[in-house]
Amino acid sequence: LSPVCLGSLRRAAIRQCGLVVLMPHGYEGGGPEHSSCRMERFLQMTDDDPSVIPEKNGHTQIQIQRCNWQFINCSTPANYFHALRRQVKRNFRKPLLVASPKSLLKLRQCVSPKEDFLEGSSFKRVIPANEMACAAESVRRHIFCTGKIYYELIAELEMKGIDHIAVSRLEQIAPFPFDTVQEELERFPNAELMWVQEEPKNMGAWAYVQPRFYTTLLRGIQRDIPVLYAGRKVNPSPATGFPKQHKAEIEEFMERSKQLLNSSMN
Repeated sequence: LSPVCLGSLRRAAIRQCGLVVLMPHGYEGGGPEHSSCRMERFLQMTDDDPSVIPEKNGHTQIQIQRCNWQFINCSTPANYFHALRRQVKRNFRKPLLVASPKSLLKLRQCVSPKEDFLEGSSFKRVIPANEMACAAESVRRHIFCTGKIYYELIAELEMKGIDHIAVSRLEQIAPFPFDTVQEELERFPNAELMWVQEEPKNMGAWAYVQPRFYTTLLRGIQRDIPVLYAGRKVNPSPATGFPKQHKAEIEEFMERSKQLLNSSMN
């Protein structure tokens, strides 16, 4: 099914569609055809305005109703379950595009407690950062990421004993959850903001989330700070097929994600 047709059903054909599309996506050294679902193409066709924070309305979910589709990249089994459940339970239909890393199927850390599936639980558009060992005011960097890169970041920070960097997960990339992102940003008022992704800079979600982070910062919480970037450099190919180069690229942007502002690459 053409993404153009799927993305324009509401406007062109005035039709509702609840199709769920699962797209393998995850950088594991398998080369360009086995790493990327080219999420940037779908996000580019998303019709939410990057400079407008929508009104809050949790009952009618008006933001999703007005958007042409949803794009998610879940990092927990429970959130994936709730994403599918809400797709069926809603009183309206929107296409759901899911970037699904295959490696999370066998990752021991990727688990959810039973309580996250029971009554009172729901889909989390943003999974908040864990409680920090230091005070929230002492957190020096606040990282947002999406998908499986979260587990690699946490493993790196724990291995290095770094406790002044908070990591939040953007589970629903589009439409952008301005309200929950703003709540997370308000938790760490003195922290730098950085987006970390495993895709090249000209691919992935960076081009989509960057202007929306600026809108949240400037119009939501009135903070004028840069949105830093850590990930693979600009590249014409989605991924390399050489294991050594793949590992070197990961080490490079992991190191950049730990450097503070005076030595960061924006």
